[in-house]
Amino acid sequence: MRYTQQDFEGVLEFVEALYGHRGLEDFADRTMRSLAKIIPAERIIYGDFDIERQAAKLSLQPSIIKDHGAVDAALTGLERRFGSHPLYQYYLQVRDGRAQRATRVMTKSRFQQYSESDEFVRQLGGKYQMGIFFPAGPTVVTAILLTRSERDFSERERALLNMIYPHLVQAFRNTASLTRLHRDVDDLFEKLEGPTSSVIVLSGSGCVKRWTTQARTWIAQYCSTPFPAGQDRLPECFAEWYRRQLALVAEKTLSPSPRDPLVVEKNNRQLFVQLIPDHFRDEHLLLLSEKCSGSSWSSLADYGLTPRELEVLAWVTKGKTNGEIAQILGMSARTVQKHLEHVYQKLGVETRTTATVRALRMLGTQ
Repeated sequence: MRYTQQDFEGVLEFVEALYGHRGLEDFADRTMRSLAKIIPAERIIYGDFDIERQAAKLSLQPSIIKDHGAVDAALTGLERRFGSHPLYQYYLQVRDGRAQRATRVMTKSRFQQYSESDEFVRQLGGKYQMGIFFPAGPTVVTAILLTRSERDFSERERALLNMIYPHLVQAFRNTASLTRLHRDVDDLFEKLEGPTSSVIVLSGSGCVKRWTTQARTWIAQYCSTPFPAGQDRLPECFAEWYRRQLALVAEKTLSPSPRDPLVVEKNNRQLFVQLIPDHFRDEHLLLLSEKCSGSSWSSLADYGLTPRELEVLAWVTKGKTNGEIAQILGMSARTVQKHLEHVYQKLGVETRTTATVRALRMLGTQ
C-alpha cells in the first residue's frame, strides 16, 4: 500500500488537531471536519448508540444542505434503525471497530437489496459507506460513518482511516477524561466553597486560572504585600511559598509526600493553605480554610475534650452535618456521632445547638 506525501501530511494534521483541543462538546464537529480533509466523502455521520436503550443520537456534516427537511428525516430514520445497520452488526460480530466498507461485510445481493430499500441511502444518496466504531462508555458505542453516492471507498482510504483510528480513540478518551476532571474541579468548588473554606486554581507559572471573591478577600486580608497590577497573580508573600512548594514536589516526583500547609495568623484567626499539585493538566489547587487560632480551641481541652472531639466540635460550630464532618475527617458518620455524645457529656449539654453556643462563648466569639 503506497501513500502520498499529502496522505502523511493529512494524517499528521488530523492527529495534531485531535490532541491539540480539550473540549468534548465540539469533539464530533472537529473530528468530522478533519476527516473530510483526508478522505473525500459526501456525508460524514458521527454519533453515539445506546445499547441498552437501542437509541442513537447522530450528527451530520456538511450541515448546510438545500433540503433540510429531507436531511432531518433521513437522519432520524438512521437513528431509529441504527441497531440493524450492516456495519454496526458486523462490529458486534467481530468486536473490531476498525474501518470496514459496507461492500465488504455484505454479499452483492444483500448490498443491492440494502441500497434499494434503505431510507437514508435513497434520500441522501449514501450508497457506499465506510465506518469505524469504539466504546464510549459501558453501554455506549460511538460510530463514525463516511458515505458517497457514486463510487466505493478504496482499500487505500480504508487503510488511511485505520492509520488514524487508534489516535482517534485515544484522543476521545483523553478528552473525556479531561472533561470529567474539569467536572470534578467544579464539584470541588461547589463542595468546598463556603464560609470557612475556598479553592484557588493556579498554573505552574503562578497565573490564577480560577478563584472566588472569598479566596481573593482572604489572600488580601492575610497578606502583607499588595496584589500585582494584573490581578491574575497571587501577592508575593503567597506566590513565594507556592513556588517553593512546587519545587519541593518536583524534587520528590517519584515518591511525593504531603507538604505541610502554610499557616498565617491574624486577629486570633488562622488561614490554612494546602497545595494539591496536578502537573498533568497544569492546574494546581490551593485549598484554603479559615478557623480560630489553635490556641483558642486548645483551651477547650481543659474540659477533657480529646483532639478528635475538638475537631468534630469545631466543624459542628461551622454548621456541618455529621455526614459532612465524616467526609472531611475521613471517618464514619456513626463515629462522628459517638464523638459528639462524648462532647455533650463533657460540656454538660444535650444538643449540637447548645454545644455550638457553649463552645463559641468559651472561645470568646459570642
